[in-house]
Amino acid sequence: MAQIETETGMVRVGILGAGGMGRTHGSVLAADPRVRIAGIADVDPARAKTLAAELAAPALDGLKGLLAVGIDLLVITTPNRWHAESAGMALEAGVGVLSEKPMALSAAEALRLCEAAEKPGRFYVVGHNRRHAPVYSRVQEILADGFRPMLASFKMHEGDFRTPAWVSDPQVSGGFLYENLVHFFDLMEWLIAPIAQVSCLARGPFYPDLNDFVLSVAFTDGAIAALTATGHASWLQPAERAELVGDHAAVVVEGLDRVIHSPGDGVEIRIHDYSRLPREERWGYRDQNLEVITSYLTGRPACFSARKALRTLVIADAILASIREGRPVTVPPPPPD
Repeated sequence: MAQIETETGMVRVGILGAGGMGRTHGSVLAADPRVRIAGIADVDPARAKTLAAELAAPALDGLKGLLAVGIDLLVITTPNRWHAESAGMALEAGVGVLSEKPMALSAAEALRLCEAAEKPGRFYVVGHNRRHAPVYSRVQEILADGFRPMLASFKMHEGDFRTPAWVSDPQVSGGFLYENLVHFFDLMEWLIAPIAQVSCLARGPFYPDLNDFVLSVAFTDGAIAALTATGHASWLQPAERAELVGDHAAVVVEGLDRVIHSPGDGVEIRIHDYSRLPREERWGYRDQNLEVITSYLTGRPACFSARKALRTLVIADAILASIREGRPVTVPPPPPD
């Protein structure tokens, strides 16, 4: 990717969606001296004006208003249903994109967006923030030191599936797998190996979507894993957990707060605690967005490409097929990096 020159010497950012994620991305980007927030837009004009006032930026009329004012990078934080359409319009206009996950509501739609994003001069990144969270950066260091996961268990137990209300509507969110679990599909492959096969049981109490999952996973390197997920667990912490077991050694990640490392062979257990970091740093949003701006300005590839985002949806679709057909389903290998 060639280095991108901006007219003003800094990246002019427009934010589409003034809810919680718009506020998170906006606050991080507004603190970056390389960024100017050029506008905020939302289907609710009052909400757009509130966030615009907080970020000392103008409130504008929808995506067309953001594109008309002249932006370099569009940050998409709308409900999921509009991610792909908005990204496609921005890319067609020559504007870079940082989109919240999922990139689309189907693998077919995501593939079309990949093709648009990979045209010369285009810039497109999907926000998978956990790759930048300190807990998982620590796990990567442990892996680099030689720890090899052989067995793993993951959980993502949401407290409720009502906030915001649209997340429980699969027509808007894409469903629990797309809204929530794409994070873990990526983490499994990032921390262990490509997924080779999935088998899943699921049911849908309380909400108009499947939201109880028990998933078994086989990886290409012989490792195996299980994941449980639900949308009605109450907010008992840690809502997320990962446990990786190797050769008489283990690594546990509790939420995005701490890593517990048991190296084995009588070595003392090591605890790495990040719970007092600011939320934007602890959850990886700060470092993710810093990298996105650096990538935009320098032309270096960003951490999470369109193809990586598509991969999470391919895995989700294989899981849905397993649920529907009541059998294990083979997952095709990922494309080369």
